[in-house]
Amino acid sequence: MTYRSSAGSVPAVRGVSFDLAAGEVLGLAGESGCGKSTLAAALLRLLPPGTLVTGEVLLDGEDVLTMRPGRLRAVRWNDMSIVFQGALHSLNPVHSIGRQIREAIEIHRPKLASTELRARLGELLEVVGIPARRASDFPHQLSGGQRQRVLIALALACDPRLLIADEPTTALDVMVQAQVLDLLARLQSELGLAMIFVSHDLSTLSYACERIAVMYAGRVVEEGPSAEVFGKPAHPYTGALAAAFPIIGDPTFRMRPSGLPGDPPDPRDLPSGCPFHPRCPVAVAECVTADVELWPAGENRRAACIHVLERVGVPS
Repeated sequence: MTYRSSAGSVPAVRGVSFDLAAGEVLGLAGESGCGKSTLAAALLRLLPPGTLVTGEVLLDGEDVLTMRPGRLRAVRWNDMSIVFQGALHSLNPVHSIGRQIREAIEIHRPKLASTELRARLGELLEVVGIPARRASDFPHQLSGGQRQRVLIALALACDPRLLIADEPTTALDVMVQAQVLDLLARLQSELGLAMIFVSHDLSTLSYACERIAVMYAGRVVEEGPSAEVFGKPAHPYTGALAAAFPIIGDPTFRMRPSGLPGDPPDPRDLPSGCPFHPRCPVAVAECVTADVELWPAGENRRAACIHVLERVGVPS
């Protein structure tokens, strides 16, 4: 996926490929600017006009990237939907939350009777923990956590099979974050949803997801079962993300907090070899020139690091 800009082409996501089974939950991790949200938006064809997208996004064998507008509109609500991170910016401030949810249902379920429509609206609000009587409230009358729940209700309005959650807890305090995460986990289990959960927080993803793909500089650098990726990272970047999670009550962490200096590279000026080598604490000379790819790093695991080859005894 390449953005067009006045300064030239910006390759935001490169060579990413994955499968998602029905009912499976996949986490996308990485710092800001690593391509997570770009990838999530591309699945629903929500990228800005002029963005170059190559490859395929297959939904039951049908390519989303080549769908006609009418078919795409139906797929976006009936098959795939998304929860954005900024509820206050995503909701219309001059319409009640009930009207906004009802509009989505009316467009995609035009044959529903008015009584069924009201019942569906009340059911959706109750499912996300908001009393149905608050359907007439406007977004500014709700708390941040309640607005995020409204976005979840809106995303579920037409019973999609895949829900994409793009950093849905970023702007919330830790208690509300936990509530939203518990809500998403419950809904996923009860409704059998497939989910893609986007976050920079590995601890959040290890709680919410079965499998994690870690992105850096527009590429996946590690993927595998969430508990193993978080507990025993195979890539140095994944290890840095895991180590940055604060350990409450640990004086050692408080005195020497972990972190990773620097920033991800500018997509317009990517380093040669492994894109992480300028920041990597275990980089060697070969990392500067090596053609790095995702190599096997254990059962159901892969990592894009030449040290993985050394650990499994494969010559690089």
